[in-house]
Formats: sequence, C-alpha cells, structure tokens
Amino acid sequence: MVEVLFGILLLFGLIFGSIFDLKNREIPDYLSYSMILGSLGISLIYSMLTEWKFLLFAVLGGIIVFCLGYIFYYFKQIGGGDVKIFTAMGIALGNFYIGRVNLLIIFFIIVLIIGGLYSIVWGIVLFFRYKKHSWMELKKILIENKSLRIIILISSIVVLVIGIFFEWEIRLIIFLLIVLINILFYLKMFVQVVERLHFVKKIKVSELTEGDWLAKDVIHNNKILISKKEIEIEKKHIELLKKNYIYEVWIKIGIPFVPAILISFIILVITYGILG
Repeated sequence: MVEVLFGILLLFGLIFGSIFDLKNREIPDYLSYSMILGSLGISLIYSMLTEWKFLLFAVLGGIIVFCLGYIFYYFKQIGGGDVKIFTAMGIALGNFYIGRVNLLIIFFIIVLIIGGLYSIVWGIVLFFRYKKHSWMELKKILIENKSLRIIILISSIVVLVIGIFFEWEIRLIIFLLIVLINILFYLKMFVQVVERLHFVKKIKVSELTEGDWLAKDVIHNNKILISKKEIEIEKKHIELLKKNYIYEVWIKIGIPFVPAILISFIILVITYGILG
C-alpha cells in the first residue's frame, strides 16, 4: 500500500530530523530534500500505475504547505528546515482523507495543539532548570510592566463588578474572559523570560551560519548595518560583518521543533489507522 511507503519515509525522516534538531538545532538539507524527493518519487510511480490526478494533488499539497510554512518562516516562528519537512509531508498526505476531511487539515490541527503544548513544556523545563536566573529576570519584567499590570488588575475588578448585574451565564462568560486575559498576559511574561535567557545569544561572527536569525540590529558607525528584520543571515551578511570588523552579534535561537512534528505525525497515523 502506498500509505505504508509514505508512512515509512516520513517516520524515519522525522526520527533522524529530530535527532539532528535536538543535537545541532539544524536539519541537514540532504535529509529534508530526500524526504521531498522521496515523496515525489512515490507519488510519481503510483500515478503511473493508477492515474495522474494522484501526482497532481500530491504536488498541490506540497505547494500549499510550503506557502503556509513560508509565512511562519518569514515571521521567524519556524526554521527553513522545518518548512522543507512540512513540504514533504504536504506531498505525502495530500491525497488521503478521513471521511471528507483531508489529512493535511487534521495534521495541522494536531501540530498546533501538540506544538503549543511542546513549546510550553520546553519553556517550563528551561525556566526551572535555571530557576535562580529565571526568577530574577521575571522580577525585572514584572517591574517593567508595573503600570500595565495595575491597569489590567483594575480593569478586571471593574468588569467583574459590572458583571454582577447580568444573568449568571453572562457572568460566567465575563469571568472566563477575565481569567483568560490575565493568563495570556502573564504567559507572555513567562515567554519573555525564557526568550531573554535561553533564546537570545551573543556569538562570534566566525560561528555564524547561513539561516541564523538576528535578535538585534547590527549597528556600525551609528547606522544599522544589518537589520534584525532580515528573514535570515545569508552569506553576503557574514561577509559584510567581516568586512566591517564586526566580531560578535546577537542571534535568536529557536526551539528544536521537529520532535513536535514527529509526535504529531505518530498521533495522525494512529488516528488514520482507527478512523481512516
């Protein structure tokens, strides 16, 4: 069955991708391109044996996923290697359904849920692993946001008092919204602590690699030499830094996300085996 071939290709690709991502925070191009070419190859051979529509939908799935992945990549939410892996999965899953729902839609719903939980757990582990520095940084951020915290607290109390005059269903909705707003506000501070301590790092220009993300603008002679808004560091940027004798830069380090994709894929396979 063609599903088994795709499953084996993606499973082994994601396992090795997870190992590389956890170890080096980087996915080798040969691995991601092998997954893409492998998915295309299986789709092509299967199409030759059945109908060309299969290859068409496989390519269409890859294009759609690539475009969506590039948006996240542009805003520096995932790396280029993650986009290539997602593209391979778009090709492999584009023809399969559970009922009338395409597997790609189900997969991305699972990724959003698992990816969110995975990121939170990763952050919590880092926070408490270096809890002394984490609590110190959290105190700084709380002080920085003192005025905003007071505004949110007063607003929450006022809205809750006003909610007393409504029916219990409305009161419940208001209460839940207030709780959610406060959770999101303090969760944002938690994320800031983890980012400042663990995801922003100063490194030597000699250690820079293509694909790194700048966390801060590179200033030279009171002018921005390279903006942090650049999608990623390219070879020309590294050469420019060396030419201007810049020795260190601040970069942003992302969470190794391929393990979350692997977990999501395993859940998808189980779901497809039960419901497909």
